[in-house]
Amino acid sequence: EMGQALKAYFHGWIDHPHLARRIVIAIIGTITMGFCVLALKRLNVGTDPFSAVCLGLTRMLGLPLRYVTIGVHAVTLCIVLFVARDMFGFGSLCNIFLVGCAHDFFEWAMPDLIPRDPEIGLKIALFVPFMALFILAVSAYVAADLGTSPYDAAPIIIHRKLKRRWENLPSKAVRIPWDALFTLVAWLLGVIGFRDEGAFGWMTVACVIGLGPVIEWTSKKLARFIS
Repeated sequence: EMGQALKAYFHGWIDHPHLARRIVIAIIGTITMGFCVLALKRLNVGTDPFSAVCLGLTRMLGLPLRYVTIGVHAVTLCIVLFVARDMFGFGSLCNIFLVGCAHDFFEWAMPDLIPRDPEIGLKIALFVPFMALFILAVSAYVAADLGTSPYDAAPIIIHRKLKRRWENLPSKAVRIPWDALFTLVAWLLGVIGFRDEGAFGWMTVACVIGLGPVIEWTSKKLARFIS
């Protein structure tokens, strides 16, 4: 019976139309996300809350981002595997392993490609395309629908549990506090001296309120081309 359950579970990993296309999109999307995290950090505007925390921990622990992201994801991964295994798939693995690796690779391979904290005119000129690329990359990863990252899965699981008691509770009522918690942790890491320059900024705070709906809208548009 256990073998049948595992077989059915892993069959769900491949039971998708246009699977090869989805896998390629998930891989490209997560690698692009890692590159954009590096770009936003270099521009000193701040990264998303999860990346801001992980970059702060790289300073504290003296480890590359690729190792820290795996460690931080592992905390919520335990919850996902035991409570909502259906949310974990190939796309989840891409997010866990490739975002940090891509950031570290591009930082090593192209250290001078993006200027550090440029003057305001150049900063705005570079921020707009990199932010658009980041939204597109995340949306493509979501639209591929091959699993959710442990960080993103945790608030969804919490929302599912709370909806049993409060049926009309919107998902953002959980997601916003979740992102706000990581934003607070990223800020505190900076206060005690473990802030990776450019990792925390106004962009980090903006992600808490406004980025989710934009990504949701874009991912729905992209999903039409994938399916």
